[in-house]
Amino acid sequence: MSGKKEKPQYFEEALMDFTHDVASGGAVRHLVDLGYSTDQIMRELSFPTARGRVEQMVYRRMAETGILLEELPVSTEHMELKRIKSRNPARTCTLLRGMVEQDGEENSYVSCPFGMWRRDREKRMQDAFACLTGREKEYLLGLPLPMKIMYHRMNGRMSEIAIQLASASDLELQFYFLKSRQILEFSKNTRTG
Repeated sequence: MSGKKEKPQYFEEALMDFTHDVASGGAVRHLVDLGYSTDQIMRELSFPTARGRVEQMVYRRMAETGILLEELPVSTEHMELKRIKSRNPARTCTLLRGMVEQDGEENSYVSCPFGMWRRDREKRMQDAFACLTGREKEYLLGLPLPMKIMYHRMNGRMSEIAIQLASASDLELQFYFLKSRQILEFSKNTRTG
């Protein structure tokens, strides 16, 4: 008897998922590809969609296109680690933009530990993101990151944000350049002129 009650609920959930995917899934995927934040996507949708559902669609799209990875596609074991001692904004920008240009966006990633901060450390996030514009903060805070370190492709949107964080925050960030097999590490203990 309980099986009869579960089937209609399962059917209704599947139908709701299908309806939302038809109504807003294509738009969400397109807007993710354009680099929109979750908040921007929510404002653009003409079909009412719960934020949690939009976040799931955003995460799924970012994962399937390689914008956001749970693991890098290569082992970092044989990559050369370079610790960056200067956080001079002009030098940091030149260095990172040059590496992305050399390796290409599809081979350039930045570590994103922000999902691990969500629950207990909202103050830490506010401090870490103080150097960002409202638009940049909105993008990072809207990423549906799980509670672990993720890797975000250094596309146009994330390059802008990551370069700012590497230049002006005390975050410990690692940039992975897969083609040249290099890791650039900016840590809070290396802050100098």
